[in-house]
Amino acid sequence: MELVLPKNVNPELLPMIRQGLLSPEKLAILVDLYEIVDRFATTLFTEEEAQLRIKERHGVLPDIITWGDYFQTEVASRYFLESEISFRKIVDTIRFDLISSHLIFSGKPEYYKNRVRSEAMVSRGIDAALWKAEEEESIHLEILLDYFENLGLAERPLSIQDKIWYEAFSLQEVAV
Repeated sequence: MELVLPKNVNPELLPMIRQGLLSPEKLAILVDLYEIVDRFATTLFTEEEAQLRIKERHGVLPDIITWGDYFQTEVASRYFLESEISFRKIVDTIRFDLISSHLIFSGKPEYYKNRVRSEAMVSRGIDAALWKAEEEESIHLEILLDYFENLGLAERPLSIQDKIWYEAFSLQEVAV
């Protein structure tokens, strides 16, 4: 009997599902992640031209096309041993970072983004064992900038739902 994948579950996860590495709860969380990321992203992970080249060369389209596909398969493959609670925290952190990225970089001039890249480059030049909070923050800010640019976050406004969720999550993190 062939396993039918639920909607918004990438076929790359099929071997993990067959091996029992992803519980139904984790699959539901991964579907949430897929939907969250694709709601924010306005670009594809694998551009259409690259998809066509892959199809011409191998006869099939790649499985990782959207950013939702990418994040879903990354989280599943890296964190499948984590508990469902940890899995949810990882997904919430990704959502928080996407919203933060949007809030930080929307409308910012190019020189601001260049300064973020420069500071991160300096931080990467320091041995990670010697990093202080400033170096960690500059690296994280560059990751958020990469999200902003690569996922095309500026092209879609934040929803009221995401703003409310973000504020609640921020308050929750401060309380912890």
